[in-house]
Amino acid sequence: MNIKHSLFMVAPTTRKSWVDIPDDCDFSLDNIPFGVCSFPMELESSATARSALPVLSPDVPRCCTAIGDYAVDLHLLAEAGLLDDLSLGSSSDETSRFHPRIVFSQPTLNSFMACSKISGLQNRLIALFIESNGGSEVEGLIPDSRLRNNLPLRNLSMHPFSSVTCHLPASIGDYTDFYSSREHATNVGIMFRGKDNALQPNWLHMPIGYHGRSSTIFPSGSGGKMATIRRPCGQLQIDANDPMKGSTYGPCKLMDFELEVAFFVGGTPNYDSSNGVFSKIGKPLTLNEAKIASLVMF
Repeated sequence: MNIKHSLFMVAPTTRKSWVDIPDDCDFSLDNIPFGVCSFPMELESSATARSALPVLSPDVPRCCTAIGDYAVDLHLLAEAGLLDDLSLGSSSDETSRFHPRIVFSQPTLNSFMACSKISGLQNRLIALFIESNGGSEVEGLIPDSRLRNNLPLRNLSMHPFSSVTCHLPASIGDYTDFYSSREHATNVGIMFRGKDNALQPNWLHMPIGYHGRSSTIFPSGSGGKMATIRRPCGQLQIDANDPMKGSTYGPCKLMDFELEVAFFVGGTPNYDSSNGVFSKIGKPLTLNEAKIASLVMF
């Protein structure tokens, strides 16, 4: 399963950015994405400029965002102090566990998605990317010029997508595939049960979900290189008209390609901040606890 960059959507804005953003670009101030990237080892040669910051080697995956045609290294922004004093928790206790230098140096977004308030980081990044208005407030945000005015940091932290390697944005322990499209369910039902009995009555009254194999999820290619998709192997009937001929083992002859919307569920629903322990496994989640942390395309 091929997973595209994770997206965190924000409300449309009329703000302008000092970064050149093409009109057809997916990553504008209206859409602040988060993902995991690594960079070419040639950047290691910038040792003089990097020496002031305790940063990761370029080829080590770390948390990133994007603006225009650039991937932006959140790890470096955190080390430079641009992400300090963020409140990403719903309680003082949760906020105290958020350390940007640690969270954004991780090879996955899991620690970040465990925060209950990701909007705080979105607003900080928008403030860093918006065009300065003489220091005046722009749509409720005061522009932060620390990145724009720091050319060495910009050169180290902003990289064209053509030079970036994208990695799986999260460690996925499990996933559930929901049969949520009525049109799709009807079309499949016609194939198995005919047009008159295509949609089963219970489909309209309960969510139909089934377990998926997280081991088959991998990121889409970077720099024009698509990840390899291998056909699954199994037993195939040699002759559908003569079952007595038995079966053979090999790769499937038919493949189903679909484009699907998926969500990462974040937050720390099993964490009880009142006593600092995790509650019992199997505890049902309320709608408030099951926070949608990210949208992705499969």
